[in-house]
Amino acid sequence: MKKIIPNNEALRIIEESLKAGNSVHLSVKGNSMSPRLLDGKDKVFLHPFNSENLKPGDVILFRYKDAFLLHRIVEIRKYGRPDANIITRGDALKQREVIGYSDVVALADLPKIGMIKLTGRRCRILLNRIIKHIKRRLNLNQITLSNETNT
Repeated sequence: MKKIIPNNEALRIIEESLKAGNSVHLSVKGNSMSPRLLDGKDKVFLHPFNSENLKPGDVILFRYKDAFLLHRIVEIRKYGRPDANIITRGDALKQREVIGYSDVVALADLPKIGMIKLTGRRCRILLNRIIKHIKRRLNLNQITLSNETNT
């Protein structure tokens, strides 16, 4: 039976396991990394890390505004210095987060996924966006038609 625990408690347990040198298996929650990682469908392995080995392209788990996020490193400013900034972003998002090395909790290993499966996920996301857009347009047209018939 799955047990759901609050994020802050989960983060504490994850950090304790990583400090003990263990890897942690984590189910993905949210779609900020889609189509590469999908909510409830994918799992990642979190590992202890060495800050000197972090590089753009790595996916990390980190603390951010009373929560923790799993996003990709897009840039490291002042690389190798203690005051370095790590810039991260979810693959499906435009906004970026600026964090320090002290905010990083773990390095993530992503599940292997083939090009066919990834393309299928991308197509599904695009199709869902098109369907939502059409539904919105149809709904707006129905409201406009009903207003015109009432006048």
